[in-house]
Amino acid sequence: MRTWVSVVAAVCAVALGPIGAHIAFGAEPASGCGIPQDVHDGWAMTSPEKQGLNAALLCAMDEGVSAGKLANVDDIVVIRHGALVYERYFADAQRPHADATTRHRGNSMTKSVVSLLVGIAVERGLIKDLDVPAFFYLPENVDLRMLDQDPITLRHLMTMSAGLGSDRPPGVTFHYSNTETELVGAILKKVTGKAVDVLAQEEIFAPLGINDVEWLKSPFNGVAMSSEGLNLRPRDWAKIGQLVLNHGAWEGRQIVPASWVDQSTAEQIRTEGPLSYGYQWWLGRSLEGNREVQWVAAMGFNSQKTIIIPALDMVVVFNASRQSKNMVAPELDLLDRYIVPAAFKD
Repeated sequence: MRTWVSVVAAVCAVALGPIGAHIAFGAEPASGCGIPQDVHDGWAMTSPEKQGLNAALLCAMDEGVSAGKLANVDDIVVIRHGALVYERYFADAQRPHADATTRHRGNSMTKSVVSLLVGIAVERGLIKDLDVPAFFYLPENVDLRMLDQDPITLRHLMTMSAGLGSDRPPGVTFHYSNTETELVGAILKKVTGKAVDVLAQEEIFAPLGINDVEWLKSPFNGVAMSSEGLNLRPRDWAKIGQLVLNHGAWEGRQIVPASWVDQSTAEQIRTEGPLSYGYQWWLGRSLEGNREVQWVAAMGFNSQKTIIIPALDMVVVFNASRQSKNMVAPELDLLDRYIVPAAFKD
């Protein structure tokens, strides 16, 4: 089994033009497994081989998951060079009829979409400075006042280092916190007048042609949650990943500032585990022989993952409904043992 550890360097995004503009729709993969279904949602489709991938490795992964010998996942989507090359939905008792038109819970992958919205707000001058005290935006929140120490800033909230409810000073230690992302969403609502679901629909989903969206609301205030709750089709999660891979551009239009994509997907703080963290994005790496392949990812409970691999011009989506023994490793084992090596045909 190949190992993976945290990344210390920033991830460099790869700029692309319109997704798969040069690739014909409906081209049938020669691999015979993971053949995408054409649901007319803007994705170009082609075979793994035509995009330089070893289809035999993808089929071996397909067979292993189907037989229950590998990580239990609900679906896997692979994008290479802007084209959909592999897509598989694995039936189980909870989702016996899932296919390309079925939404999947994203859980905390929602946080990464909220990060993109912050970048848009920053570009428009609605947020002037990440280092302004968060209390400036939310004066009604007494927890943010913290008169006895340095103020909590938006940057601290974005890196989950605010230290809310603890004795830790802001900006020093990473501690995963849904509350901190909810405060980010509250700041967005304060400066834009719109909840995160409305902002995302207008600023991201509509331009990307993402039309089938469910965003759960908080049971306490009825507002869309920022830390979780966004449910999309797996191939629409892949569009989010492709947007990041494209430096925030989509079909010639800059949706998210490229500078924000670079900043938010670069290491901003170390975590206690083997990954590092940007602004609501995780960073890691895979090892293929003596080659190191860095990636950035949106991650959520039950092993939801949208993984962007700039060096391979690739996006990979995993979704699952059941909690794995190790929330991180099983799906990354598929990435390390099958998907990344498929890009290295030597």
